[in-house]
Amino acid sequence: MISLTIVGLILVIVFGSLRIGVRAWEKGEKDVEMRQRERIVLDLVKRQIASIFVRVVKDKDEQPFFLKGDGGSMEFISRIPMVPGNRAGLVYVKYVVGAGDGGKKRLMFSEKNTYIIEKVMEDQAEDEFFELIPGAENIEFEYLRGPSEDEEESVWQETWDPDSDKGVPVAVKIIFQDSKDEDPIHVIAPIKSDAS
Repeated sequence: MISLTIVGLILVIVFGSLRIGVRAWEKGEKDVEMRQRERIVLDLVKRQIASIFVRVVKDKDEQPFFLKGDGGSMEFISRIPMVPGNRAGLVYVKYVVGAGDGGKKRLMFSEKNTYIIEKVMEDQAEDEFFELIPGAENIEFEYLRGPSEDEEESVWQETWDPDSDKGVPVAVKIIFQDSKDEDPIHVIAPIKSDAS
């Protein structure tokens, strides 16, 4: 009787430790999948930003499209579409950092073919955006202004306004922080410009 009790306790301990191991493995797999998804999304965003079309494109009202952005949004014309099936040349892209659940931030984007849009889309409905990253502690954009006559060095700035900033930035930095416990990830997309 005592030996059966001891065998039963050993089985409970073994199966309990197996259950704990399986849970830890599943949680680790979930974290790996989430990290891979974030890395892929950031790489795609970097690729699209790096392919900014730097020449002047005008809408039907003859208003030019230029890169415009701040810490929480950015819009530009790109040579590379991210949406599958959108293969017809240049696309108008808008990235927006919005509020998510529990005070988290989420990265959303919208993309339209430049042939079918009639004007720069200032106010788009939220249902026109795709969610790329659902819940992050922080997501920001910064813009690298190249050296000018007044300054010898390049300077990172929080906004890029085509009315006050000449051409396009030398690079765009995406600052992504998944949680408060982690250090932020800085993804820098260099922009090759022959027209800045």
